[in-house]
Amino acid sequence: MRLLPWTLLATVLLFASQHATAVVPPGRAELSRSYGIVIGDGLQQRIALGTPASPFMLTGLPPTGRIGNSLWRRSADIGIDAAGQHWLQLDYQIINTPQTLSVWTLPALTLAAGTGTLAVAGMPFSIAPFTPAQPFDAAALPALQPDDVPAAVALAPIELRIRLAAIALLATLLAWSSVIGWRYVRRGRHLPFARAVRDLHALSVQPDTTDPLAAQRRLHHALNDAAGEVVRPATLARLLTSSPYLLSEKAALAAFLATSQTVFFGTRPAPDAATVIALARRLRRLEQRHAP
Repeated sequence: MRLLPWTLLATVLLFASQHATAVVPPGRAELSRSYGIVIGDGLQQRIALGTPASPFMLTGLPPTGRIGNSLWRRSADIGIDAAGQHWLQLDYQIINTPQTLSVWTLPALTLAAGTGTLAVAGMPFSIAPFTPAQPFDAAALPALQPDDVPAAVALAPIELRIRLAAIALLATLLAWSSVIGWRYVRRGRHLPFARAVRDLHALSVQPDTTDPLAAQRRLHHALNDAAGEVVRPATLARLLTSSPYLLSEKAALAAFLATSQTVFFGTRPAPDAATVIALARRLRRLEQRHAP
């Protein structure tokens, strides 16, 4: 029973010590200046975090950004001076102005560190309007006017440039289309195998009964035009050298020339006109794709 008073005393002292560590007295704070402030100016608030021997270690920094309608917290940093004192440095910027000389207050803060808190009271400062509404009594000076409305942008020159650019683009597209169309028509009318296919189509509609070798002769003429000489089995290599896009039909061309040799010397009948027309069409496709 004699230990009961001592136990109660120890419990009270322990509770008091825990309470003392949980709540920290109001913090010491400094303001860079408290007067002569106008819109756009910056303020720096420094808050002592404990003592050099027992610094108050924050669990987080106050957030940056807009505070109300008049302040903007630009940054929040912790620094240590030469004496080892920890300081919380808060940089503010004034983003509004009163109509008359007034006293504003930086917001109060409650800083947390573990289970403890540090209360920082609001700090007042004086702020003046940027300029009075009527700075002088002279009649020649008008009253303060609102901001000028920005000058209207002339849209007519911009619209004209857009139209001219669209016309130039359209003209360029038409020019390229004309060039491509002209090349396509030229290839369809003037290239050797294109002309041969056109003539062979006419022969397939109205066959030449007087000349059974008309289709074969027409393809030979197209080969001669493409090579610039009479094409025979011995000169086929020169044709393929001057027109390499025909290399894929080398075997068909060699067979056609060999057949022509035997047909023209009368040792075998004329080949089917459909076979000749099919070869001519394949040569035309290669010609249109690769010929200059």
